[in-house]
Amino acid sequence: MLGSAIGWYCSKAMDKARITRLRRILKVQEQKEQMIKYDIAVLDSEIQRCVEESEELVSHWGRHEGELREVMNRAISRRLETNNRNKSLKEKHKGELLGKLLDQKRQTSMTEKHHGKALVSYHRTEEKKQLQEIAELQAAPKKVRPR
Repeated sequence: MLGSAIGWYCSKAMDKARITRLRRILKVQEQKEQMIKYDIAVLDSEIQRCVEESEELVSHWGRHEGELREVMNRAISRRLETNNRNKSLKEKHKGELLGKLLDQKRQTSMTEKHHGKALVSYHRTEEKKQLQEIAELQAAPKKVRPR
């Protein structure tokens, strides 16, 4: 009986340690998800700023007269190209971050699944221990014979 109690205690301690470790991992993974979501939100605002800047530049197209018109249109054209290049780079980076977020969500859901299984295992072990104690208490009076 002592051997089974020691084995049960080790199993209980290992289950508790596993649950704690999985809870910590889950917390870190959720923080990573939040960081990625924040980065995506920042990129969204930068992309929106690029769009607004492009609209502003286009509104200035052809407003000037004579030689100044040609010079200003070329300058606006160069700035539009640079702006579009920056926008496409940011959109590409956003796509990469969305893929990274999807992977992170998969990892988090798997960790949640393992955490749930560990909790079930721990609770089953606890329940077995309680049932074993109840069975031992019920068996104890039968061993002693009344006189």
